[in-house]
Amino acid sequence: MAHTLLEKAKRAFYRKRYNDVLTLLEPNIIQYRDSFPFYFYLGLACMHTGDIGGATSYFQRARQIKMRDPDLLCAQAALYLRRGETHQAVEYYLEALEYHPSHRLAKKSLEFIRKKGDSETIEVLVETDAIKRFYPRPRPQIRFQSFLFPLIVISFILLTVIVFRSVYDSSIHNNSRADLSSLSLNTNDRGNIVELGGSYRFVLTEKQVIKTYHLALSLFQDYRDNAAQVEINRLLNSNASLSVKQKARLLMTYFQEPGFDTIRDRYDWATVQNDPLLYLDCSVVWKGMATNIVENTQSLSFDFLVGYDTRNTLEGIVPVVFTSPVRVDPAKPLEVLGKIQFDGGKISISGKGIYQSGKPAH
Repeated sequence: MAHTLLEKAKRAFYRKRYNDVLTLLEPNIIQYRDSFPFYFYLGLACMHTGDIGGATSYFQRARQIKMRDPDLLCAQAALYLRRGETHQAVEYYLEALEYHPSHRLAKKSLEFIRKKGDSETIEVLVETDAIKRFYPRPRPQIRFQSFLFPLIVISFILLTVIVFRSVYDSSIHNNSRADLSSLSLNTNDRGNIVELGGSYRFVLTEKQVIKTYHLALSLFQDYRDNAAQVEINRLLNSNASLSVKQKARLLMTYFQEPGFDTIRDRYDWATVQNDPLLYLDCSVVWKGMATNIVENTQSLSFDFLVGYDTRNTLEGIVPVVFTSPVRVDPAKPLEVLGKIQFDGGKISISGKGIYQSGKPAH
């Protein structure tokens, strides 16, 4: 039923019935608290109805769930554009192109800002509602007539068998996780593989950049996303060229969220603390105790006493934030699954899961 509600809202959006989208979705925020499309469509509907404050809030929540969506970045850029804050808009459009180099709306918008992005022109666009041409419009899903359904199902089954066989045969020879041929370093990339001048955390030679990038690809194909993330971070904090860094960021979009039992290449507190930037966005599972707990219907945060699950050794104290309601018992040790964040010189964890059982620690 929840799925049907969201689909109804999408259909209303495609038909430009934006108030209907708001009526359908806004009463169900708790139910959809972790749904990216829910907040994305709410934000778009608010944009079209002129509720810019609402759009801003919903987009911020959507980005907490999915940070690298180019359509969302373009929507947030459009909010800056309509306010005449073109510098911030450009930053968001460029970030969208980092994750989707051929994104048409981002390219078109940047071209507009370059040629006609003066304040007077933008004011006219806002007053005449022509600014909406810069709003993202997700494509509707194609729906088929009911009499075609049996034929479609049969065709789908046959195609699935063919594709499965093809993938199976390919995996025997290549053990390939995904087709990343588009991320290979081409002649242009290799012609300008490093940046000259500047200050970098890691200074690499051309051969080292190529080796590090290929290692990240290889680790990804071996289902070692954490280790691949480390190599990507090495490139992003190095003198590698912009084109190499863009492809490295695109590789990150293929990574999968691990579970407690599937995470590989685990990094402990001491390792991460030694060089936090190298482990940014890596997933960790750490044991400890929770203190200073703040919870509500929307989120949970606490200070995590890493290594203190036995009350013998305290390795460090790390802020943990969950953007969804999660319960934690402060009297019992716990394991936290989350991603390493590093901001303002401090390590924190973006929480993804909690495992807690057993007796209270003494």
